[in-house]
Amino acid sequence: KKITSFLEINKISYMITGAWSVIYYGRPRASHDIDFVVEINKEDIEKIISAIKQLSDDFLVPIDDIKEAIIRKDMFNVVHLPSMLKLDFWLLTDEPFDRSRFLRRQKVKILNQLMYVSSPEDTIIQKLRWYRESKIEKHLVDAAFVYQIQKENLDKRYFNSWIEKLELGEYLKELSRLNLEDYL
Repeated sequence: KKITSFLEINKISYMITGAWSVIYYGRPRASHDIDFVVEINKEDIEKIISAIKQLSDDFLVPIDDIKEAIIRKDMFNVVHLPSMLKLDFWLLTDEPFDRSRFLRRQKVKILNQLMYVSSPEDTIIQKLRWYRESKIEKHLVDAAFVYQIQKENLDKRYFNSWIEKLELGEYLKELSRLNLEDYL
């Protein structure tokens, strides 16, 4: 809650993605981090750094890493020290899918606060992309749970269009063959 409030107060556009969007749309599961996609431009580095320095001492904030990540359009981490929860901030890229999913983020209520979360379609698609790159099964299982629970509510035209454009069809078939009871 502190971080999303901080982002909103400082007018940093964001969305929660990764495991926490899976938890929201799919199923509860353990996670050691929270993933955010943030829109920060190089021109805003000094403003952002100044704002980040205002965070309490509860956060480990690597200023040089943040500057470098903004310049490279990469990612950086902040750690909430009391809980040791890692917050991963992925910078929004100019890639068409990245832009599309950011525009489609949804404002939802979590912990009595409105927050922006990746849509269910984009959560599934991104998890399939991570699975294709890493072959780590948890990404496929995450995508399968969100798909199973949300399939009646998905924007099928949008979903199928990106599955085709990103050449994820074989992974969608693999997802369909999973027996999710094996993962409960």
